[in-house]
Amino acid sequence: ALDNRGAGTTETTRSFGFADMVSDLVAVLDAAGAAEAGVVGISMGGFMAQELALAEPQRVKKLVLVSTAASQRMIRKDDAPWTQNLHEVEQKLSPYFTAEFARKNEVLVKSMVKQIAKAVGEGAFADRSEDQRQAAAGFDSRARLIGLSRPTIVIHGSEDAIIPIEAGHELARLIAGAQLTELAGAGHLLLAERPKELYRLISAFLAP
Repeated sequence: ALDNRGAGTTETTRSFGFADMVSDLVAVLDAAGAAEAGVVGISMGGFMAQELALAEPQRVKKLVLVSTAASQRMIRKDDAPWTQNLHEVEQKLSPYFTAEFARKNEVLVKSMVKQIAKAVGEGAFADRSEDQRQAAAGFDSRARLIGLSRPTIVIHGSEDAIIPIEAGHELARLIAGAQLTELAGAGHLLLAERPKELYRLISAFLAP
């Protein structure tokens, strides 16, 4: 697993583009000595995973696309910046979950809100998030995915308010032989809402 440029413990001090982020994936594979790998891309990571499979198909043994799309145009637009205001952070974060999940997991959601607000206050979280968003702006793989021949599974929540389920259906139509698994009642952050189910699906698909 890797943190994208400007995320987690991966720092960056200069501007970067989408090609740089994809080249980072190749660098990680090279550093690990992996000629090929099963690649899992979630949300914007799904853009990167698609681009890697299109540019370096020999490096991608199997492709897993979670809560993502073939075009940046499918993402819910939200120009409100990340701030240290807890209420504003909660409002910005709320579409990532279903209302039912948020209601049943109030402690988790509140904890995430506090972590984000803290990160904004301590560093360049907001700027780096915007840098990543700008790097991925304009991404569109629709015309190229028709030629992709890597074994692929698309996993998407039916109630995803950030990238709608229609985006998952579009991916499955464009990629020859792709499997589509729709998680009924789930939102965008499947790692939080359906972790065990997601892990089982990915593990089964990537198994030799």
